[in-house]
Amino acid sequence: MEMDRTSINKARSVYYGMFASLFAFNFNESHHDSIIAAVNVLAEHPMDEESGMALKAMIQQLEALTFEGLKNEGNQIFFSPTTSHVPMTASFYDEKRDDGKKRVAMMNYVLNSNYRRNTDIFKENEDHIEFIALFLKTLIEEEIKGQEYAQCLAREVFEQILNPMIDTLSEKVFNHENSLFYKNAAIVLRSFAEFERLFLNVSRPAVSAYDEIAGPDIKARKVKKPPRQLVERNVEEFVSI
Repeated sequence: MEMDRTSINKARSVYYGMFASLFAFNFNESHHDSIIAAVNVLAEHPMDEESGMALKAMIQQLEALTFEGLKNEGNQIFFSPTTSHVPMTASFYDEKRDDGKKRVAMMNYVLNSNYRRNTDIFKENEDHIEFIALFLKTLIEEEIKGQEYAQCLAREVFEQILNPMIDTLSEKVFNHENSLFYKNAAIVLRSFAEFERLFLNVSRPAVSAYDEIAGPDIKARKVKKPPRQLVERNVEEFVSI
């Protein structure tokens, strides 16, 4: 069982690293290269059919997309004032503002770990999706090395910080008018969220505060959307990652 968990954790680390690069605030060629490497590895052992198709599509898109092309798509989705807004902090999904309670919670989680945010490299807040993904990746790698605290801390960070925002984030990225490559990335993110809930025994959250504030359109769309069936995963699929 320990070998199975280690194999799964190695795969989870790759996923979180990929998402950190996909949502990087200062997207650079290193992020681009990391995405290419991760997508090619993960496509060999997808979590389900839907994410497998999305990963294969991402491989094809990356063959045609230059670094500048992918960076431009990300800028249009996450940073352009002329397109639909996609928030990137947990606080915004919780309170419709940045620098809120979720940032304070993340700061406390970081203080309970062996790591600190390098402000010379990472300028965004601790509850930015890039930092959350990097922090979870680091905790998973710590667990693999035998650090017992890391497993419990990673579960709490997912349950309290990432879980409440990840469905709305993936939906907004998927539906964004400029989303092409990122549309497939959103499919993978949604499948990964379902896997994490199953693996960590964490329930899907109720309607988020962001959705309550956003109004009836988003909530109506969520009601109409049928629930995804959780697929029981074969841990052997993760062994080679």
